[in-house]
Amino acid sequence: MKNEYDYLNDVRTDFSKYEAMELTDKERREMKKEFKKNKARFSWRKCAALAACAAAIAVAAQTGFAQNMVERIINIVQTGHNDVVQTDYSEAEETLTHTLKGSIFDKDGNEITSLDGISYKDLYDASGNRYDEESLAKLFADKGLVNEDAMIRVSGMPKEKGVIPESGDGEEVFTSIEELGSKLSFTLKTPEYMPEGWDFLYCYGFTGDDGAMSGNYAVLVYFDGNEEFYIHERVINDDTRYTASTVETVTEGMVNGCTAAISEHDVMWEQDGVSVDLVSGESDITGDVLLKVANSVK
Repeated sequence: MKNEYDYLNDVRTDFSKYEAMELTDKERREMKKEFKKNKARFSWRKCAALAACAAAIAVAAQTGFAQNMVERIINIVQTGHNDVVQTDYSEAEETLTHTLKGSIFDKDGNEITSLDGISYKDLYDASGNRYDEESLAKLFADKGLVNEDAMIRVSGMPKEKGVIPESGDGEEVFTSIEELGSKLSFTLKTPEYMPEGWDFLYCYGFTGDDGAMSGNYAVLVYFDGNEEFYIHERVINDDTRYTASTVETVTEGMVNGCTAAISEHDVMWEQDGVSVDLVSGESDITGDVLLKVANSVK
C-alpha cells in the first residue's frame, strides 16, 4: 500500500489483501475530543464518505455495507504512509439511508428517508428518543457502517470561534508554538505564508488518561476574525497511520517535493517523517491559496 497508487474508478478490486487497521487509544481519544469540541450539525456527506472509507479498510468484517460501498470509491491517493479516499456522495448517501432504514425518525415519529441537509439533532429512534453524538455513533457501529475502532467525523464549527480554550479533557493548549514544539517527538512545521488578516491563535497536543501529553500529535489553529484554519500534524509511525475520506474531488499532486492528496478544502502530504494536513474548514483559504500556504510549510 505504501508504494503503489491504486485508482479504483470503474475497477472491481479485491480488498482481501488489505489488513484491517485499528485505531490506537490515542486516536480514539482524539476522535472523542472531536465529538465534544464540535457542535450540533452532522455532515451526512462526510459521514457517508467516511462510512465508505471505514468499510473499505475494515474488510475483515466483510459486511454487506462494505461490499456495497467498495464500488462507490472513485479514487484513492496515497501519500506514502496514509491514504485519502474519494467517494461518490449521491450513491453513498442512498446506501447509508437504506442501511439505517427503520432506525431514524423525526420528532413526530415519521421515518426519515433522506439524510441530505438533516442535522443529527433532528434524528430520533423508534421510541422517540433523540440521538446524541454517542448514541448515533453506536447506531453506525451496530449497523456495520463502521467498526468499533473507526471514527465518525462531525462537521461543525467550534462552539466559540476565535476563543482560546482551556487545557483539559484530553488536550493541552498552548499559546506558543515553540512551547508545544518542545514537547513533541517530531519537529513541528509552520507556514511561512498566510493570507493577509490571518494570525496564529493557539495550538494543542493530546494527553492520555494519566495527564501525560503524547508527543506524536499537534494541531495549530489560525484565525482571521471570522473563521478558523487548522494544521494537523503527526509523527509518521505504525500507530499514527490513518485513512481519510472526502466527497470532494481529490487529485494527486506535489507539495514541497512530496506526494500530496489535494482537494478544494484540504491538502495532506508527508514530509521529513511528519504527516501534515491543512484543513480550511469554512474559511476562504481554498484552492490555489491553500496550495500556496501548503508549499510555505517548513
